[in-house]
Amino acid sequence: MTEKMILRGRKTVRRIAVLLTVMLVIFAGPGKAVVKESAMLEAAFELLEEANPFVARYEQLTGRVISTLYTDGVPYYFGGLSGTKWNGYFYMSYPNYHVITCETKTGYFQRGKTYLYGLDCTGFTRHVFKACGREPHPPLSEILNNWDQRPFHVFDSREGFEAPPYPELKNTLQEGDLLVIKHENSETRHVMMYIGTLRDYGYNTTDEPELARWLDYPLVIHCGLSPFFGERFQQIIDENPALYEGCTTTDGGVAISIVGVNPEDAPVHEHVQKTDYDWFVMNDGGYVLSVVNLSDVKTYAWYRSNS
Repeated sequence: MTEKMILRGRKTVRRIAVLLTVMLVIFAGPGKAVVKESAMLEAAFELLEEANPFVARYEQLTGRVISTLYTDGVPYYFGGLSGTKWNGYFYMSYPNYHVITCETKTGYFQRGKTYLYGLDCTGFTRHVFKACGREPHPPLSEILNNWDQRPFHVFDSREGFEAPPYPELKNTLQEGDLLVIKHENSETRHVMMYIGTLRDYGYNTTDEPELARWLDYPLVIHCGLSPFFGERFQQIIDENPALYEGCTTTDGGVAISIVGVNPEDAPVHEHVQKTDYDWFVMNDGGYVLSVVNLSDVKTYAWYRSNS
């Protein structure tokens, strides 16, 4: 896996990413990249790791500067909320990660073990909403099932309200729209935030030939299971025993993924920390772009808050 190489060369990768993006903006020509300044995107991107290539492209395309909250990004922790800088576990040990003892067994997380505190999927999207002065979005079950939430559905799984083919979603979706899904096999729900498409960030068939078929498919940012965060945060724990000795690594974090790609079409398939993953390794910085597996999803909603 490329994660350790990315970590060691973070500063170099960031400089290279910025340089390549400058060249892209200069030579790609009009109409190739359409990302514009967005408070929602910036609030979300602040929770990614430093040197993330999408952040570098956003900065160059908009002239904005994103200061990431944590150099290595935000880990996944079930039930994790951000609170405020004066209240809550998320900021309690900032700029270090807060160490917490898990009180309830939930999936990967075991009661009595210590972990680095982070966010879960709802904690992440509500953090973004709060940072932009918006009211917290409703619980995921309410978004999917309550009639009073239907007016905020851009598309959903009801007959007659279904989403169009994935390449056409860009014509209707807005940055900051949420995708809420329910996995039938595990009966779990997950929420992600739409950020545009690969083409919106200036990627083309020359940059990313393996992704050429999906340049117009939706990209989402979310805090959930991911194939490379376990290795990343295990390295952080090992290198900082005074802070994190005895901690168990996470199984996810804040990352960008692509929606609508058949998992079988991804070039990499691995079983990591009890979960099957499918992903592309992008030419841009070696970024691991995972595929959101929708194979068992029958209930979904693209949701747009007006608050």
